[in-house]
Amino acid sequence: NRCNFASMSRRQQLPHLAHYDGRCTSRATPKKRALIIIALVVILAIHARLLITNNLSRFTQTKKSITAETVLLEDLGVFKLPSGLQEPPHMSDLDPNVLIEVGRKDIDAVHSEALIHIGAWIFVTDADGLFLLIQRGPELVTCPNAWGIVGEHTTPDEEPIETAKRGISEELGDDLLDEIKSIQNLTETPQYLVFDWGHRVDRQLTYIWHAQLGKRHEDLHLVLDDEVANHRWLDMETFMEQLNEDINGTHEMFCIPIEMKRYFDMIDISNLSSKI
Repeated sequence: NRCNFASMSRRQQLPHLAHYDGRCTSRATPKKRALIIIALVVILAIHARLLITNNLSRFTQTKKSITAETVLLEDLGVFKLPSGLQEPPHMSDLDPNVLIEVGRKDIDAVHSEALIHIGAWIFVTDADGLFLLIQRGPELVTCPNAWGIVGEHTTPDEEPIETAKRGISEELGDDLLDEIKSIQNLTETPQYLVFDWGHRVDRQLTYIWHAQLGKRHEDLHLVLDDEVANHRWLDMETFMEQLNEDINGTHEMFCIPIEMKRYFDMIDISNLSSKI
């Protein structure tokens, strides 16, 4: 047998120097080499896949971080009143053309320095005339857990109606933009609103909108923003009752019930469903 030791006596004398017939192992070598190569290729492929996956994951996390930071630090246009013009009272009409733009600042600076900026409030109703209310997240500094309507700040060079639509998209999901049946401004001129929250003062020239959706709320797909904890739909009568209870101090639900009640009363109920 060619696979036996060449010399048994030699192996017995020096077993650690035992010789093999080269012809016995030469036939197995190509198979072993092929298996080794295949194994190495598989290992390298797995390693490369893991590297790519990890890099993509880090890239995605970095992109999300950058995007979130960009949103948080997004600049707003800031304005001042012309010299000699006294600051208007809270909830008064103010022609935006009288404002003088003085630059741009991030939202934290705008609030901490009590600078005038522009924004939007949006009352949203479904096809049955039910009003959408959203609850602020518990982690928010201003009015945590309070209920209200959609609100958004206006970015530089953005038209007021674009702000309203973006607010709906960002707080309720992109799908709702396709469901808007009509969107109307409730006031002829935007409203000058001033809120002193203690930790900051909010001076905002606010466009008040009413957006009517073409579907019932059961058929709508909402994707709520991270800062929105919950939502509910109320008929006009219930909405009115709860606003009045808040204003009278018998119930605490809304962040700014007096202001919401004033502009809620401006909604043309004849355009809403007869079901309410």
